[in-house]
Amino acid sequence: MVDLTLKERLKRTLNGKKVDKAPVLAVTQTGTKELMNLTKYYWPDANWNPKALAELAISAHREIGFEAVRIPYCLTVLLEALGCEIEKGDTTRQAAIRGHPYNSRKPMPIGEFTEDILSKGRIPIMLEAIKIIRDKVGEDIPIIAGSEGPVTIASGLVEVTTLMRWFIREKEALGDYLRFGTDAMIEYANALFDSGADVFAVLDPVASPELINPRDFNDMIMPIYKDISNKLKGDSILHICGDITTILPSLRESGFIGLSIEERTDMKEAKDILGDKLKLIGNISSANTLLNGTYNEVYAECITALEKGTDILAPGCGLAPLTPIKSCIAMIDARNNYYK
Repeated sequence: MVDLTLKERLKRTLNGKKVDKAPVLAVTQTGTKELMNLTKYYWPDANWNPKALAELAISAHREIGFEAVRIPYCLTVLLEALGCEIEKGDTTRQAAIRGHPYNSRKPMPIGEFTEDILSKGRIPIMLEAIKIIRDKVGEDIPIIAGSEGPVTIASGLVEVTTLMRWFIREKEALGDYLRFGTDAMIEYANALFDSGADVFAVLDPVASPELINPRDFNDMIMPIYKDISNKLKGDSILHICGDITTILPSLRESGFIGLSIEERTDMKEAKDILGDKLKLIGNISSANTLLNGTYNEVYAECITALEKGTDILAPGCGLAPLTPIKSCIAMIDARNNYYK
């Protein structure tokens, strides 16, 4: 096979075309303390400075060898623009939601989504960071941008336990909140594509069947996912945390071209269920193996994931800030040796 650029390999993989080997990258957050020390760009400031955000993101490609550059480092950018109060965190804690603007026992009117969202909060910073990354890495390195998904947006607006109650008692109003967040996310995602992103990752951890009844997922969330995948301007993938085996048959018809899974979902079983409908991404344990395991333990887990059929070798969730660089390099080594 003719040598592929990293972008060509990723695009071909996601679109079901033949490649020489599986890409190794992260579709979730990549900022670590070691990378901050190397670049001298640190959280929380790196979340609010486009140059710092870009340089720290690029370092995961340059220092580790991940075959894509991924931003941002948290699940708060869109929610901040939608009115949530943010706790900025520090060098070992990601930014997080501290205040929920619509949290009440009974739903408050959410109103209509307005397109001025692109001028709010850190969204202009993210758009500028994408442009900086593209200028620095050129056209051959793929850029992956991510954002909170619709269920996770709703949970930030109203708080998770409130959201869970609404799935039982306030489904009509909940639908309004889900639609509001979906429209905002689509507007934001397409602006990221326009700025130079190659792939958009919908990160929806709160949509996990560990939190939401699969029946409610099928009835309320799947139509939204189909709408998102239809309206995005570029390649889109989905990440949901936890064991998502029970909703895999539904996700076959979501319209996304890739699915990122944690280690709690068995890769081979997922492959058997999904077939060629979605390319699988993952599922190396972030919280256990990558953070606390040895090089050899990471290496072995990567070989197992490749043997079970992962299409893209990646951490199963966001890297913990204290993850050692050597653990991530073990992923690159395992992939390279697997294809010798």
